[in-house]
Amino acid sequence: MAILNMKRIELLAMLSDSKAILDLIQQSGCVEVLDYSENENDFYKLSMATSVSQFDKFKAVATQALEVLNSYVPKEGGLLDSFAPRQEMTVTDFYKKAQDADAILSKCYGINALYKEIQDAKADIIRSQTAIDQVMPWANLDIPSSYKGTQFTSVFVGSIGEPITGEEITAKLAEAVPDIDFNIETVLEDKNQTCLVAICHKDNAKDFEQALRGIGFVTPSDPTKHEPQVRIKRLGAQIEKCNEKIAENEEKIKTYAEFRGDMEFLVDYFTLRSDKYKALDNISMSDNVFVLTGYIPEIYVEGLTKKLESLFDVAISITDPDPETEDIPILLDNGKIGQTMEAITEMYALPTHHDIDPNKAMAVFYYLLFGLMLGDAGYGLIMVLACLFVKFKFRLEPKKAATVNYGLLCGLGTTFWGIVLNGWFGDLPAYLANGLKAGGANPMSKRSFFEAMETSDATVVFLMFCLIIGVIHLVYGLCINIYNMWKHGSKFEAIAENVPMILIFLGFLPLIDSQISGVALRHYAVDPAVRHKTVQAVCRGFVVFFDKCGQPLIYVLAAGAALTVLAPALIAIKNRQKFGKVAGGIGAGLYALYNAASGALGDILSYARLLALGLCTGIIASVINQLASMPGNPILFVVIFLFGHVINIAINLIGTYVHTNRLQYVELFAKFYEGGGTPFTPLQVKSNSFKFKEEI
Repeated sequence: MAILNMKRIELLAMLSDSKAILDLIQQSGCVEVLDYSENENDFYKLSMATSVSQFDKFKAVATQALEVLNSYVPKEGGLLDSFAPRQEMTVTDFYKKAQDADAILSKCYGINALYKEIQDAKADIIRSQTAIDQVMPWANLDIPSSYKGTQFTSVFVGSIGEPITGEEITAKLAEAVPDIDFNIETVLEDKNQTCLVAICHKDNAKDFEQALRGIGFVTPSDPTKHEPQVRIKRLGAQIEKCNEKIAENEEKIKTYAEFRGDMEFLVDYFTLRSDKYKALDNISMSDNVFVLTGYIPEIYVEGLTKKLESLFDVAISITDPDPETEDIPILLDNGKIGQTMEAITEMYALPTHHDIDPNKAMAVFYYLLFGLMLGDAGYGLIMVLACLFVKFKFRLEPKKAATVNYGLLCGLGTTFWGIVLNGWFGDLPAYLANGLKAGGANPMSKRSFFEAMETSDATVVFLMFCLIIGVIHLVYGLCINIYNMWKHGSKFEAIAENVPMILIFLGFLPLIDSQISGVALRHYAVDPAVRHKTVQAVCRGFVVFFDKCGQPLIYVLAAGAALTVLAPALIAIKNRQKFGKVAGGIGAGLYALYNAASGALGDILSYARLLALGLCTGIIASVINQLASMPGNPILFVVIFLFGHVINIAINLIGTYVHTNRLQYVELFAKFYEGGGTPFTPLQVKSNSFKFKEEI
């Protein structure tokens, strides 16, 4: 069964064993602990919020320290190392290493303190550099910018916020205060401002300053007490000192690299303790005993109960949960192929206990559609070889193995359709046969299904195949819905709601033939230029099918339309509802027919994306090959070829992934899947750096 059957577990044990029992349950990872609040008069709870908060704080400290260390001393290894299995650790080794947690945490605080000093020094550098930028226009000034003058003179140091020459300033001031003697000396003239020093007699200072203000003169916001050069040198020395501090602290941080593994363990250690104490927050206790309740998959019941009973004095009760009153969590259990689809389904929604698990059902078409959209055998072989390399190099854990198997099956589907569509890095065989030059014949074309037609109308036939695949995919989804409804006892509704749509989808097949590719099929069935016998045989088969079944399928379409109109009324009659409900069912059926006709056509046309993406990959690949051949140099051909195809496969992998998922979510799931299940979240060991050995 793909969705595991859940049981309700209730455990009563001595309070002194509570932490040890929770440790064992956490290590087994098969019980979702629930909040127990029954018999509140007999039991009480202890709030673990303070402890959880403290553990989360320590975890944040360790996480930050690890991130800082990784930024200065990157962890060795590449992408492939992420597939390596985690270190195995016994429970004894775990507790032994946990004794050093305080010492490791102290090192984490040390790293964070050094990093804070680095950040403070960088902030000081920014502040000092900003101050230098403010003073720099006055670098040539040989007096402090705060200087006010002598016993008989007043000195004004400031700037005008526009480019203006000393002669222009003198002229404006002479016009404003013709009776005052003054002297102007410019310190800096640029496109943003003009810095200057003005001197006049002390008796005229007030009128002269007012004249200066009239032409836009402002004093420095932070005037210097010494010559500006003195401040610039002092700030420069401060920046140098900060840089030295940064370099010194960076070297100190690098010395902690040998403790990276300990810090990774510490993050996992505090994660485990936080999760454990959150679970303790859910149990109820008295002075001597505690009670724990939760969900456990049926397949784990026997093993866990035997282990608990052999180690502790416990009373365990296993019961069936009530699906009508309880939100029973969902845990999936699929084979290797089904597991590759679980991540795709979880992005949409988990099934409920009333749903059929869509993973195995979806896998039947998923890799077919993925391969058809990517559609290049060269790209598929790269995916297959890469995934096989990872599988043989590493002993993969289940989730990582599912990811690699997903890529492997996508690669196999892509390779298959690449052979059918004659996509080998685009049209690379033609260039290899012609000495890496354009214009040569493709020696693989006679082996290709569509290229054997040797005409542009092959695209039309390709579109027909895509739409027929779409019809099959949609009918498949409706058949799954019939099975699921039938299994849950809604046998009449299963037939009444789904069979009419199946008939409508099948009735659209003659439309595909007559409007899209009928002429092309009849041409290829007899054209002697089509040297591929399989191509002609398939074309003749379709021609015979549409000639023999085209007219009957029109009647099938009409029957589907009639049943769509009658289905709501028939269901109302079956449920023995009043005449008004039956009559209303006819109206609802007419509206359903309109939705069914437009919806069915839209659903089928959605599969035209198979053609669009399949052609896109091959056309771009062929353009890359053409660009690579233009320089006429084998080395440049290889360089451009590799660069272009890496970009092409990366972009088209993303597009293919998105649109394959879209066809599952929007087209297939809409026919039978509701979703909305609650994920099973057991108390377990959430660790990235280690895993417990099975002999716990």
